[in-house]
Amino acid sequence: MKKILFILVVLLTTFSFAQNKPSVLISRKYEFQKSDNSYNLNNMFKGILSSSCNVYFENDELPIEIGQNKCNAYSGFLVENSNMFTTKMKFVIKDCQNNVVFESAEMKSKEKDYQLAYNEVMRLLVPEVKKFALTRPTIKKETPVVVDVKPIETKTVEIKSEGTTSNVSKYTLLEIQNGFAILDASPKVVLQIYKTSNPSVFIADKFGVKGIFTKVENKGFFEYYLNDKLIVEEYQF
Repeated sequence: MKKILFILVVLLTTFSFAQNKPSVLISRKYEFQKSDNSYNLNNMFKGILSSSCNVYFENDELPIEIGQNKCNAYSGFLVENSNMFTTKMKFVIKDCQNNVVFESAEMKSKEKDYQLAYNEVMRLLVPEVKKFALTRPTIKKETPVVVDVKPIETKTVEIKSEGTTSNVSKYTLLEIQNGFAILDASPKVVLQIYKTSNPSVFIADKFGVKGIFTKVENKGFFEYYLNDKLIVEEYQF
């Protein structure tokens, strides 16, 4: 039992850290590039940002909160200012209003081979990513509202909390990245659950209230603490 609780604490800590990391959208091709991901620059840019950020290419499948509102993420840009003898590059982070929220120092390489030069400047930009993660302004994310979605699966859910039972209502499961969103008839997201290594256990997020969602046969239990009191919501499937 202690081992299970320890694993759940680690999962919640990891999940909370991931949720607090800034999200950044980047392009597969910037103005100075002739083709997508030339010299592997864009993949390298994603790689160095990923050390401190959640990074997605603009045409990737995006998390529901970013797909519905791009203001829930920043945009990252590579800027090259090279000449015949020196490769120079920096990155700029902007918000959805096109305001610059961070501009890195410009890094330089004297390597004559383009690939070696780009590899070097990308490596030199790594500390700048950490500066951005520490100094960035906080984005206040809006709760996503889903409209005109195609239901994947419809279930009847009965919720029980602290001895009371609500009326039976129909909910819809919408698959999202790494889990599911549970929608009411509006449709509006009422709960998001994220997969773990155990197919019966999910990390749950209910408008900032985080807990564990456990599925047992045709039932699901959302457990969380409110004012130091354990609350258990039972979902009948």
